[in-house]
Amino acid sequence: MKNEMSPVTSVYFVTLLKAYLRGNKTRQEVIEDLHSMISLPLKNEDTHTEVSRLLFRAAAEINEAYYQEIVTALSHATDTAPTREGVIHQLQAMLDGQITTEQLLQWATWHNEPGDTNGVSFFNDIAVDYFCTQLLPAYGAMLTTAQYQQALKIFQSEPHNSLKEKVALVLLAEKEKQRFLFYLGDYIQGNSAIEQLDVYLLHKFGMDHYSFPYMPAITAIQQEPGKLPALLRMAAMEAS
Repeated sequence: MKNEMSPVTSVYFVTLLKAYLRGNKTRQEVIEDLHSMISLPLKNEDTHTEVSRLLFRAAAEINEAYYQEIVTALSHATDTAPTREGVIHQLQAMLDGQITTEQLLQWATWHNEPGDTNGVSFFNDIAVDYFCTQLLPAYGAMLTTAQYQQALKIFQSEPHNSLKEKVALVLLAEKEKQRFLFYLGDYIQGNSAIEQLDVYLLHKFGMDHYSFPYMPAITAIQQEPGKLPALLRMAAMEAS
């Protein structure tokens, strides 16, 4: 018999699920919160069960009507997108061994549309958008601990600059660093026109030379290719 007089309401589950979706709580923290409020016996397969399913199951154990109440509340919610603070929290937890890389990827990509490499654009922060919808789906399983530590450093940078942070996140991948050196080297040595540089910038960063934050620095080293590695380190936020 369901405990319909339980002090735990559907609002509790909605709040907990929103906290997970935004990234303020990790999978493990959600499970610990559930255990502190109700008895939630975990099954063997729950190691890989998506967090919302665990929450829905726990809610149904209290009141079968909670499922529809939670679905209704979330379908009208505008505060379920991953946030910068959420990315920092999840990355730190992964680096500390509190969640696995697989669980980080599961959290970061829950919103991505199947077959759509660009994901759903409902983020308020373009760096977070790129991290969740493009970087992790493409490279997440291949990134090293050092690269994840660098990603955390990028998101913790002060003052925040989403354009520069997106550039640095793109440049986490070694092959993107090589492309950066090639295309910008071609341009600063006069071997390619600004239109060709724009093709690269738009394709890789979603910016043209008017919006690319390092264009003044690129202009300043025209015909000085020896200064390009230093510019790369600055753009990758690796400069000391």
